[in-house]
Amino acid sequence: MSGRKPPLDDVRIVELGVGLATPFAARLLGDLGAEVLKVETPEGDPTRSTAPYYRADDGDERSALFEYLNYNKWGVALDPGTDRGVLDDLLSTADVLLIGDDIAQSATWGIDVGELHTAHPDLVIETLTPFGTTGPKAHWKATDLVLQAASGLLSFSGTAERTPLKRGLRQSTYQAGLTAAYAAEAAVVAARQHGGTVIDISMAECITSELVMTVPEYTFLGAVSARRPGVVDPLSGDPLPAGDGYVSAQVNSLTPISVFADFIGDRRLAEPQYETSEGRATRAAAVGEIFRSALEKEQPREFFERASARGLLAGFVQRADQLLDCPHLEAREVFRTMPGTLDGRPWRMPATTVSLSHTGASVRRDAPLLGEHTEDFVSRPKAGAL
Repeated sequence: MSGRKPPLDDVRIVELGVGLATPFAARLLGDLGAEVLKVETPEGDPTRSTAPYYRADDGDERSALFEYLNYNKWGVALDPGTDRGVLDDLLSTADVLLIGDDIAQSATWGIDVGELHTAHPDLVIETLTPFGTTGPKAHWKATDLVLQAASGLLSFSGTAERTPLKRGLRQSTYQAGLTAAYAAEAAVVAARQHGGTVIDISMAECITSELVMTVPEYTFLGAVSARRPGVVDPLSGDPLPAGDGYVSAQVNSLTPISVFADFIGDRRLAEPQYETSEGRATRAAAVGEIFRSALEKEQPREFFERASARGLLAGFVQRADQLLDCPHLEAREVFRTMPGTLDGRPWRMPATTVSLSHTGASVRRDAPLLGEHTEDFVSRPKAGAL
């Protein structure tokens, strides 16, 4: 690092967020140096009560998920019924207001977005809701499963003989948070030249943006994407057994099947029936057995490293414990040791979201306690003094 100020050093964010997407967006901006004020009601963000819990250095149990979503923030607690004037004071010095994850947040704080934009014309106001703040679905609630289905993603997710397969964890909310973060960055640049704006983000539409092949295929070919057939070419990237885990391998015009046959040391793979994708698909079990027998004593990472050294298109599936010890992620300093202990042991989470040539992103402070910095910001509204 050169010692330069982080890129968003002079930007203040006010977050009125509960859930995952809005707090994650605000945290990403905080990672890049923005001063983020997490404003909560006296009851606090419900995520504070979400498992798993870690034991803090002072002995208290706290949510590990809340910690991940809310480090690099200052904590302010206000009563929506009596402290609306205080909130307006904070907004008068802010660059961005983030509201979400549902439309009820605006009602909780008595905010009319149009009126607020008129009162604070230089402020970027960004809302994150499942289906946007207008239209017939504006007041609908949604889980991650609902968002993935509404986006169109499930129309081609999984295999044809099964029901649609939801992507793991809660990826919709993190995708929406990422979208909100970079939209806010662009809006701040524009606001300093042309004034503030209102950004209405639909979380479902954020997921629709992942249909990078589905839409062009229909537009240019008239083809409707569907879930994959139950039997596919194992050398199109599907997991193949190796050692105590799984690897993947892909053939193409530059890497014919014979190259992989030589690489794994089993010339059976070069037999004519395996030359085409169709031939391999109809003999998927046999291809998997060839790899299993050739690689049963080789660990997946070793296979991947050898294949990469040869310039082959290959990969391997890492377990959670392997990710924590991954040399590549270690070199990029992705993981950070978090405060306290989890299940009696030190714990780490991915914290470095981006590496920049001059400044990078950093973790400057742990997630705040409820209202921890209220007095500081209510009495000192100017950004950047702490």
